[in-house]
Amino acid sequence: MDKRAFAGLMIINAMLAFGNTFASSFNMIYLFNHFDMPMWSGPIYLGLGFFIAIFVSLWMSWKPHLDPRNAMLVGLTFLIVEYGLFLTIDNGWVLAITVAVAFGLNYPLFWTPFNILMAQMTDKSDRGVTYGAVFFVWPLATFFAPLLGGMVIGFADYQLLFSLGIAIILATAVVVVAYRKYIPTDQVMKIRLRALGRRNVVALLGEGGFEGVFWVDVVLVAYVFTQKEADLGALFSLFGLSAGIMAIILGKVSDKIQNRRLFVMISALTSIPCVILISVSGSLSEYALANGLLEFASFILPVFIFAILTDKLELAKNDSVIGREFVLDIGRSSSIAVLILMLYLGVSPQHCFLLAIPFLLMGALAYESKKGATVLPVGVGHSDQLH
Repeated sequence: MDKRAFAGLMIINAMLAFGNTFASSFNMIYLFNHFDMPMWSGPIYLGLGFFIAIFVSLWMSWKPHLDPRNAMLVGLTFLIVEYGLFLTIDNGWVLAITVAVAFGLNYPLFWTPFNILMAQMTDKSDRGVTYGAVFFVWPLATFFAPLLGGMVIGFADYQLLFSLGIAIILATAVVVVAYRKYIPTDQVMKIRLRALGRRNVVALLGEGGFEGVFWVDVVLVAYVFTQKEADLGALFSLFGLSAGIMAIILGKVSDKIQNRRLFVMISALTSIPCVILISVSGSLSEYALANGLLEFASFILPVFIFAILTDKLELAKNDSVIGREFVLDIGRSSSIAVLILMLYLGVSPQHCFLLAIPFLLMGALAYESKKGATVLPVGVGHSDQLH
């Protein structure tokens, strides 16, 4: 792929990372503070959104051809709609449901094509470090974007926050249009779980389950300790930069030794004591330390599971990406559903974090074939055997 396409994708990734974390970090906080909704209701929009995303992935798998550029633009349009709903709807339950629909359409329509293009830029010799660099953009943005978002709310209001979010996403869409001619078109992708292998499907469910718990509960536990948006923004920013640089370094090491599963296991197993520390933290400072350690330990888990899947389906990278997204969204929506039930039954957000442990153990089961990539695109060969 043209180097200008890679530069374009990195710019798009950086702009979306900043715009998304700047505003969306406060979605649940807005529901709590503006509508006085119960804590268990906050994650509904995410859980329902990921459930909708499952069916969007199925549709993308059934579709004969997909233009990534158009899909990304449509996905960004739904993100703009999502922020616009926060500006226009004055009923908490209606807002949660409509935002869920917009999010469920935005997430797979943007990120699946984006990840396909990213995967196509790599091979086994540079995949770990490239994925690490792309993933690193998000903790880098998270280091300062939520802090700025909290300051905007403190000095102005949520209306300005979401309006600025819309402006940043619109600018991101302009960059996508500007780089259209450098981005490949007419992509084909199929969900093939057999090609991924049983253990990798279980690992993906575990990764998705952990992400569902983490993405929701990190906000809820922080909210237990402080309800001030400016303080929450600073806290979210503190969590962001813990492990990005380490992911790039370990990605380079994994490219050299061609052993990514080792790092997946280390990441999953070292995350478990961090989860336990969060569950027993008694102050904001203790929670900040425990969550910073968890961010550091768990960050490389999705990086290396993604690399393992792309390695395995080297000759059918698009299939690895769509299959990954499909299974992840099943895991995310399932864990968030369980989390909502636990919150509804009165379990504290801190103790709910323990739900992440079995999902981390599942993530550690990722399997890395030492025989090289043998799985061919659909119709080319018959080597997609189960492990």
